[in-house]
Amino acid sequence: MIVDLPRWTLADRVSCSLAVAAGIALEAVAAGLDAAPGGIGCMTAGLLLLWQRRNVARRPRRLAIGPGGGSPAAEPRGYEPCTVHAASRILGGSVVLHWQARSGRRQGLWLTPFDLPRQALRRLAVRLVTSRPMAP
Repeated sequence: MIVDLPRWTLADRVSCSLAVAAGIALEAVAAGLDAAPGGIGCMTAGLLLLWQRRNVARRPRRLAIGPGGGSPAAEPRGYEPCTVHAASRILGGSVVLHWQARSGRRQGLWLTPFDLPRQALRRLAVRLVTSRPMAP
């Protein structure tokens, strides 16, 4: 299965807005304290935003999901071969996708209808349900 991931998901945008709100709140609290350094809230928000940007930049844009990470001869160019991790979940109309790349690196992403078309989310959800091992 091929999945094209969006660069910035809804969860990424919400976390960035929460980082800015936390910086503003910290700056407001620090302004009332005599010993607090000025700009501590802005610095904290900036560091959180840089960390989030780094996480987004390290995420692959395209996944080739298959058993065993897909075969090297059959994988499309530009796609990172991976297997779905057992921590993946379906939450209503969204999917929390955890995957493991062939290199061993694990990543996760919350995909909502704001990030991918509903049809792509349904295919991904069906893939998650059918790839789970059956209980004895």
